[in-house]
Amino acid sequence: GVALDWVLVGGFGCGFMAGAGARYGRICSMGAIEDGLVGHDYRAARAWGVGLAAAMMLTEVARLNGIADVGRSAYAGASFNLLALVLGGALFGLGMTLIGTCSFGLIVRAGGGDLRAVVAAGIVGTFAFAATSGLLAPARTALLTVGTVTAGPVLLGAPAGVRTWLVGALSIFLVGLACLDVRLLKRPRLLLGAVAIGTAVAAGWVVTTLASQALAQDRIESLSFVAPVGRALLQFMMEPFRQLGFGVASVAGALVGSMAIALIRKEARWEAFDDPREMRRHMGGAALMGLGGVLAHGCTIGQGMSAGSILAPTAPLFLIAVVAGAKIGLVHLIEGRPLWHFGFRPRQD
Repeated sequence: GVALDWVLVGGFGCGFMAGAGARYGRICSMGAIEDGLVGHDYRAARAWGVGLAAAMMLTEVARLNGIADVGRSAYAGASFNLLALVLGGALFGLGMTLIGTCSFGLIVRAGGGDLRAVVAAGIVGTFAFAATSGLLAPARTALLTVGTVTAGPVLLGAPAGVRTWLVGALSIFLVGLACLDVRLLKRPRLLLGAVAIGTAVAAGWVVTTLASQALAQDRIESLSFVAPVGRALLQFMMEPFRQLGFGVASVAGALVGSMAIALIRKEARWEAFDDPREMRRHMGGAALMGLGGVLAHGCTIGQGMSAGSILAPTAPLFLIAVVAGAKIGLVHLIEGRPLWHFGFRPRQD
């Protein structure tokens, strides 16, 4: 009873908060990257930073109070595969560009009636599961045999006071960047949405820690939207309501949260592919995101904000790789240049 509720109700609630926040604030990781790289408009990126600051601060408070055992998270391991992390991040960033949003954004869009997002999310889940334990699993396993580095839980192992001061300093820096942008301050919905996502990430650590203490779940995790989408697809097809975990519950919550805001604000409408070319682009992008997300062990929310909230060293490396992959994709889409051409042409006045 109570133990099951921590996993299902807690996971659903965290996902609901994140999905509703993203829909209400219209915050999107891909949108933030595109605005910055193409339009030199960093408002969305700075808002995303505010969300990360909220996640870091709230997670640290929970950790200090013993209700967020983040040291047991997969992101807090003593080693990680640098090759898979960078390659996966680049593939994920390229895939985001082809679709126009990340794997979490697909769930948010689907909640508003976007049938393109429904199709793409299904492909993300299919390729994520194929890379985890299906046809692509041997290739992934072979890749993971090279490129592993041992960094240790550098910041998690630091003295409590040092870690807390660092969290505070980074959070103040990120919030300060946002406050310096007067145009961003005129978009409170964007900031509120980012804070809601960050709060949901911190709540995820608390929920799974309490579930673990109640012996309802072994994994200590927070929000991520690649592998859980694959597990949700498998549950839907083969194992309904058996071993339903936090990740699957959070995917359902994000979908319903986005749907609720879309209906309240009368933004819900059916959307479909315009032509076969758009459908091919979405399918290819979704496949890249599913594969890249599994290689990197997360998405812009999972390996970005969730890992970032516990100061995991993989988070900044992943985000840099994502931006690099997104830039390659944007050059290809905007200028029609081959994917191996990385730079934008100078503007002709």
